[in-house]
Amino acid sequence: MKIYSMNVTAIDPNDEKWYKYLSPRRIEKVNRLKPTDKKAQSIGVELLLRRAVNEITGEDKNAEWDTDHNGKLYLINHPKIHVNLSHSGDYAVCAVHDAPVGVDIQKMGEYDERIVNRFFTLDEAEYIKSAADKKSAFYIVWTRKESFLKATGKGLTVPLNSVSVLDDTVIYEGMSYTFKEYCIGGEDYKCFACFSELSPE
Repeated sequence: MKIYSMNVTAIDPNDEKWYKYLSPRRIEKVNRLKPTDKKAQSIGVELLLRRAVNEITGEDKNAEWDTDHNGKLYLINHPKIHVNLSHSGDYAVCAVHDAPVGVDIQKMGEYDERIVNRFFTLDEAEYIKSAADKKSAFYIVWTRKESFLKATGKGLTVPLNSVSVLDDTVIYEGMSYTFKEYCIGGEDYKCFACFSELSPE
């Protein structure tokens, strides 16, 4: 597995010079977005995706992608290369693996304890409530959970409180999912990737 990341603050989303590096679907998506920071983030993840695919395949062209019925992105011309994208604040990230993978980055802010009680498992809630730094603990669980759901390819069809992500490895539907933390953006951000492999019988 490999993670690509970039600070998107240098991207002027109104400068169409970036469009030559974007797929038609990304250009369409960027043009639909209104907030400037969201546009820069969307351009950033596509630039990372292009770089990753170019490095792996040796092809110097834009990455053609689509999404399945659960919204999971896949590469049209390279279905065996598994990719996932995320962005938050000033950063964009792209995860690449030879098996299903998910990645999530979050710029930490305040959080609502009602979210913990409603969407997290009992052990996750207890972990956060007993932590010295509750905000950090919350975002550790949140980014792990988001990366896991993205790795499964099922997204929010998997109830958030149905699987605990406190252990470094989770077994789910015959697959083993492992978490790895990345330091991107400094102490104001949390970033986790979740990658899979077949679980031993």
